[in-house]
Amino acid sequence: MKNVYDNSDFFGEYQSMRTKEVNANNLIEIPIMKELLPDLTDKTILDLGCGEGGMSKYFITKGAKHVTAIDISKNMIKEAKKLNPSPKIDYLVLEMEKIDTLKKKYDIVFSSLAFHYVKDFYKLISDIYKLLKKDGLLIYSQESPINTCPVITDEKQKNKIEIDGKTYHLLSDYCNEGAREVFWNGISVTKYHRSYATIVNTLTQNKFKILDIKDSYASKKAIELCPKYVGQKDKPYFTFVRAKNVIKSAKYDR
Repeated sequence: MKNVYDNSDFFGEYQSMRTKEVNANNLIEIPIMKELLPDLTDKTILDLGCGEGGMSKYFITKGAKHVTAIDISKNMIKEAKKLNPSPKIDYLVLEMEKIDTLKKKYDIVFSSLAFHYVKDFYKLISDIYKLLKKDGLLIYSQESPINTCPVITDEKQKNKIEIDGKTYHLLSDYCNEGAREVFWNGISVTKYHRSYATIVNTLTQNKFKILDIKDSYASKKAIELCPKYVGQKDKPYFTFVRAKNVIKSAKYDR
């Protein structure tokens, strides 16, 4: 997993974007993630790719017993400790590829918009299963496969067609899974495209029962604050998954 967040220029641009009230994370992604959460009273939670720790602190305010929050970026962990401290949160600089070094078991593994940076998705899901207690939950968001599939550059991806007042975007290479290089805040960032089929099969092969798969949508309030989010009705930004580790074999009862 390439760490671009410890590049000072990139991190500065990222912070500037996230501190704005009107952004897709605040208005679309985080509200849906909160909808997927169960009662957090006395729960132990592993927050993968915790960023500045906003959700880790939220878990504590909702009654969680303890949160282990990890991020690959030293900058992110430094900000998290400053902005969202709690004696009930352990912030660690750690790659998601190395969570198999953790010794605790958790009621919930949570991740917000980080899994699309991980190359070996199968290993990640396998490692998460081993870190969960019985009937533990995996709740995560990622960029929608509809968004990650094109292999063209961002400049060309901005091309779109207007027909009868409706916007149509380019969709290509959906079945061509693998790395995608995109330019974000002036830096080349590597993300990994995988299809919905791969997501579902990887989860079930690692003994997870899928409880929910959702595509992102914008609320009426979000559209009022940012009218362009009306486009979520046609092209979702994010995909959300909630799954439980209750399956004893790769094949489960239907």
